[in-house]
Amino acid sequence: MSYDTSTHAYPPARIEWHQAGLNPRTGVSSSTTPSHHSTSPSHQTRALLPQTLRDLLLEGPAPSSVLLTGEPGSGKTALLRSMVDHLRTTACLIHLRGTGRYAREPYGALRVLLAEAGEDVLSHPVRVISALTRVLKDKALGLPVIVVVDDAHHLDEDSTTVLGQLVQAGSIRLVAACSDLTAAPFSFQTLCLKGTLVRVDLGPLTQQEVAAYLAAALGATASRASSLALHTHSGGNPRLLGALVRDYVAAGALNCVEGVWVLTSHAVRPSEATTALITDRIVMLRPSQRRLLRTLAAAGTTPLAAVPADILGDLDDLQEQGMLSIGSDRWATVSVATPLLSDAVLGLTNQIDGFSPHLALSGSITGQEGQPVGDPRQQRAASILERARRAATEGRFRDVVTELRSPEFVPAALDPDHRRLAAAWLCEALAFTGRVDDAKEAAGALHPNVAGQPSLPSRIAITLATLEAVSGNLTGLLEVSAHHLLNLGPGTGTHEELAEGLIYAAAGRPAEAEPLLNPALRQLQVHDPAGAAPLAAAALAFVTAADNPAQATDYLAIASLPSRTASWTVRRLTKHFAALALAGTASADRSAFELRELSREDAALGNSSWELMTLCGAMRQGDTGVAQSILKLSASCQGRFAALSQLYAKGVDAEDAELVLQAMDLAQNLGDQAFARDAAASAVQLAAQSGERSTIAYVADRVRGVVGVSGTALGARRQLASLTRREVEVVTAVVDGRTNRELALAMDVSVRTVEGHLHRVYTKLHVRTRAELLAKVNLSNAFRR
Repeated sequence: MSYDTSTHAYPPARIEWHQAGLNPRTGVSSSTTPSHHSTSPSHQTRALLPQTLRDLLLEGPAPSSVLLTGEPGSGKTALLRSMVDHLRTTACLIHLRGTGRYAREPYGALRVLLAEAGEDVLSHPVRVISALTRVLKDKALGLPVIVVVDDAHHLDEDSTTVLGQLVQAGSIRLVAACSDLTAAPFSFQTLCLKGTLVRVDLGPLTQQEVAAYLAAALGATASRASSLALHTHSGGNPRLLGALVRDYVAAGALNCVEGVWVLTSHAVRPSEATTALITDRIVMLRPSQRRLLRTLAAAGTTPLAAVPADILGDLDDLQEQGMLSIGSDRWATVSVATPLLSDAVLGLTNQIDGFSPHLALSGSITGQEGQPVGDPRQQRAASILERARRAATEGRFRDVVTELRSPEFVPAALDPDHRRLAAAWLCEALAFTGRVDDAKEAAGALHPNVAGQPSLPSRIAITLATLEAVSGNLTGLLEVSAHHLLNLGPGTGTHEELAEGLIYAAAGRPAEAEPLLNPALRQLQVHDPAGAAPLAAAALAFVTAADNPAQATDYLAIASLPSRTASWTVRRLTKHFAALALAGTASADRSAFELRELSREDAALGNSSWELMTLCGAMRQGDTGVAQSILKLSASCQGRFAALSQLYAKGVDAEDAELVLQAMDLAQNLGDQAFARDAAASAVQLAAQSGERSTIAYVADRVRGVVGVSGTALGARRQLASLTRREVEVVTAVVDGRTNRELALAMDVSVRTVEGHLHRVYTKLHVRTRAELLAKVNLSNAFRR
């Protein structure tokens, strides 16, 4: 039975139980029988392993023992120590350590325990077992006996056989560690096959686990670029990771900026201690393995099919030790696991490349390798593609569609990379101009269908994956355009981190957006070839405006900084989030005004999707005057967001609460929580204006659990603390359920005066209805009946 920590389910930090023999890198198991250990959880984090295994040893059905396997530096000894800490008070612990000194001496590992039993005991295994059982019973004093063995592969065969017999008899529980199952003593391998010994395979750390390690070791969050670089160069090996972190910090390549550890240097030279960790492993290899490793390091990437059959055994051994990486895609390739290992094998002492090299595919088509020289069709296709690129950089996506759907444009005349680039641009242009369904259809051209064709660049892969599942709402639109952020820096992780944060922000999930956007912004302030830092700042302003308007204003100042390298899409997204943030830093009216201005620019360029999104945003800020424009525009756009906008605008224009509630339900189905909350608030407001008690009660029941405010309790308390004494009195009356007339009589003022107080309260708290006001108060817990 095997517990494999290198196989992860979402979220990535989780691990699964697997049968013994599973290869953590290829996923190929020697047995297809599912795990049958009924007391073990189906998922568990590496951090909880010590407690989980402690429960298995002490509370599982006897006998329950554990074999830890993993390459040198994978954390076996650290896990053993942690387990000992968890077991110290509840078990009798016997520590054994395999060493070369006693490896060939019969019962060498047990001689210390049997010192008082006499030499004649060692003459027969039965006598050894009997004597050892008595000794352990005397030491245990009624507690369960757990034998802890590090470097089990160095134990002598006689000792391991006796320990195996005691485990099967239930006399002891065993916790042993060795490099891999094949190196384990034969008796331990047999116990694994029987299911008596649970194998825990400590595979390499994932990038997410490296990020968690950095946060714990450095005391603050690390940017994804930092964790990805360290994961790449350490190969997920904890010991090497720790050494590299020390090197990075010492060299100033990791620096804490505004509470975030960011990558600040392109290159770091590993220290002698770090290099020794790698070279020591190479020295331990057989000559044939070193020759294979050197050959693969020199080649870079090699097709697995090209590896001669007579050295596949060495290849398997190296891969088991984590020194080789085998790609699991359709065309399997093999390469040395990390750049550091490759350099060490070749005798190089190169600096570590902190920021991955990349190819800026968004640059001018002319002058690139593969530029057509003589064929007129190739020249014409390249010229049209260049014109399409220039149109995209200026936001003229109608012209992009015109160019790329021109009869004169023959994609087959281009090389495969530029053909797929043209398909990606066409998909994007169709989506931006309101033709989402056409964009999804055009995405079929992005599928690789030529044997041996290289994998899609990340920017195109994101476009393809998004368009296959695009819903047409703001979230989908952001996903479609996310590849713009990858144009000038794929592989660093920063732009992917930013794109994820934008999607959460757009979907009304600020608590999930901010932990992604803040590290991305701090990293981009150090290294920002795509000019995306203002966009990260604008999105942060939007998600923090409700809680902390002052901080949001600071973010808006960063967002206003000019960027020479930002694409049209990045600049347009920056303006959009900055306009939305104004609802919290200024007023909803100001936000709606800025959104209307942006919609005019979109209309002039013919970018219907952007125009519809912007007008709908203005209406959600309370500008009902744009409803008719939305109804007209949505009729010409494809996709579910167009249908959602049309339904919402129709309800607002007709003052029909039921239609608005239908829009609320549709927004929830699309995963757009912010839209659903706005629609719910509008329905409550329309019901209140109708004055019909049955309608008010019906709407209140429908929106229960939907109406709310974004932000945190701390932010809500800050806003409530800014109210005057009279405004607090008004809020308290609203919480108590009193009407404006009742409140006017109690305060001895006119109803109009009460309405004026409420308007100021709404403005200060950034709410628009009584329902939102009550939600804000409930969030803060500052007022109680």
